[in-house]
Amino acid sequence: MLASFVKACFIFSWIGLWSTSVLAAETIHLQLRWHHQFQFAGYYAAVEKGFYQNAGLNVILDAGSPEKNPVWQVLQGDAEYGVGNAELLLERLRGAPLVALAAIYQHSPSVLLANKNAKADSPHDLIGKTVMMMGSETDADFFAMFYNEGINVASINFIPSSFNIDDLINGNTDAFNSYLTNEPYYLKERGVEFTVINPRNYGIDFYSDILFTSEQEIFDHPQRVKAFRQASIEGWVYAMEHPDEIIELLLKKYQVNKSKQHLEFEAAAMRPLIYPDLIEIGHINPWRFKYMAQTLVEAKMVNDDKALEGFIYSSDINVDKEALWLYGKIVALLVLVAVFVIAALAIAYRSAKKELRLRLAAEDEIKKIAYRDSLTGLDNRHHLFVLADQLLKLAQRERHKLAVCFIDLDNFKSINDTLGHIAGDRVLVQVGKLLRNHIRQSDVAVRFGGDEFVLILNNVKSRQDIAETLASIHSELCKPIPYQGQSLYITASIGVAIFPDDSTNMDALIDLADSEMYRIKTSIKTLKTAN
Repeated sequence: MLASFVKACFIFSWIGLWSTSVLAAETIHLQLRWHHQFQFAGYYAAVEKGFYQNAGLNVILDAGSPEKNPVWQVLQGDAEYGVGNAELLLERLRGAPLVALAAIYQHSPSVLLANKNAKADSPHDLIGKTVMMMGSETDADFFAMFYNEGINVASINFIPSSFNIDDLINGNTDAFNSYLTNEPYYLKERGVEFTVINPRNYGIDFYSDILFTSEQEIFDHPQRVKAFRQASIEGWVYAMEHPDEIIELLLKKYQVNKSKQHLEFEAAAMRPLIYPDLIEIGHINPWRFKYMAQTLVEAKMVNDDKALEGFIYSSDINVDKEALWLYGKIVALLVLVAVFVIAALAIAYRSAKKELRLRLAAEDEIKKIAYRDSLTGLDNRHHLFVLADQLLKLAQRERHKLAVCFIDLDNFKSINDTLGHIAGDRVLVQVGKLLRNHIRQSDVAVRFGGDEFVLILNNVKSRQDIAETLASIHSELCKPIPYQGQSLYITASIGVAIFPDDSTNMDALIDLADSEMYRIKTSIKTLKTAN
């Protein structure tokens, strides 16, 4: 009897402690961008696996809708946290006190899908056509793309998005704002042919699905912000490792209006955009946000990027309100001690800020060293294979062609041997400038080694287009290069291999282009000898 009584007391005590911990959990809201779907898998995992609860948080996930803009939900105080795209940065640059906590998608899935019948393969093909979008505030990356391509947006008939892909299928619009992870599944399922216009192919590579909060939330609850961010990242790590479990959760608990096959498509399409196996989930490179801000400034969507400072969250330099309150009491009692403490904090803050600047500068410098050829400023051989892998996957997914061009300079050795390496370096620098000026932002120019260069021409239409581009480059290469009062002359032999016509492997494409270049060089030498 006594044992049973003790056991009962223990159970009731445990229940009491558990109830107290649940009641003590802080309730906060996270505003999602859209309806419940695999796009937000990490947050469901953080709820279901107890990561938020372990952090002392009761997180309510609010589904999005056309009427619920996450940025305004957070600014108005209806949610403490939100998930946003480029519009988050746009509003920050316009003065909104928003802070980015983590970039979940390293590359944006936002694309325009065009019905095959519309014959729209590029942004220029949309001139005079009807395009459904959510507006420049929400679809900032699309408007930046149009500006980059020199397209007057007034020449396109924009109409508000209906959020219904049937409008594209039925011809109510020529192009439809979409996610690579979602709408293509509907079109493929119904056998509708379509083309993809991706801003990444036109020099616009933005972060997406950025977890964010307000400056006020960071000031009022610095520890809560830190705990929420960490638990959210843990949720994303789990979701990426257990996609099937999250899909079952979405179907059973959240009654998602998608099939299991559709959710599996979404999960697979997200993976190359998040890079969970290569990049720490949530990683933010300040240079990327700087690039995004400069793009918005150049597109005249904002006046400047001065407000960018402080946009990226750092738990190391947050101000603790409770600590400030404690220091206030000390000031009232011991003025001299308070002055000393404040001075010490100011020094620590400046030191942390200086360290952050040095770290960012070092990261930029390391990136330049790792990816850039120091003489010409072009991408180097190491970066070629990083970029080539991305471009090949993109080309495979969107079914377009790539041209790999191998360039070898003729007469370069003679210049080096007779005039010295300084003259040779002058030639290489000039060639680097020429190649940069004759390719698009979506193309890649690489110094492969010595006097060898590689071009990757992205999304090419035909061999004739490639031939015209290379003919223009060859013509420029033949022009004299001024050096110390004299003119230096070079020519070039260029070999080409095309994906997927010649091969689907980058190493093989480079080898084929190299072999073709060598064949052309040999035939030219033979012809000169014969003459």
